[in-house]
Amino acid sequence: MKAEEILAEFQFLGNRVSSLNFDARVIEAKAQRAELSFEFDYNVKAVEEHENKLIGIIEFIVKAKATSKKKIFFEIDLVMEGAFAYDAKTDTEGKFQDMLEINGIVTLSQISRAYILSVTSQSGIPPVKMPMINVIKLRERKKKED
Repeated sequence: MKAEEILAEFQFLGNRVSSLNFDARVIEAKAQRAELSFEFDYNVKAVEEHENKLIGIIEFIVKAKATSKKKIFFEIDLVMEGAFAYDAKTDTEGKFQDMLEINGIVTLSQISRAYILSVTSQSGIPPVKMPMINVIKLRERKKKED
């Protein structure tokens, strides 16, 4: 089957790291096992129509921290931005916003996971494996906060 026949209406155009702050500290030889914690968020930056295409920009935010007895071993603040497109003619029910927030976050979370794993693997600390998240719950909590 040819790709043109089965292409999804929702398309990923690209991504970029719009912000990365990585602060690793010296760890004592007798340091205890660190506790790793994560926080996640997202923001829809823009939704615009261009030449019968809806273009959406969304950012996925990851904050990670490793601590032990009030000592911080490292902190990571990552903002991964992604661009997505949808055919404006088929968006009769306003599905693009939902797809942007669900499918867009899923796509960017996987890219962020690989990026964080790569950066930490090359920085002298144990590789950090970002957990999978429930995007539906993240979206629901975000709606409650707003």
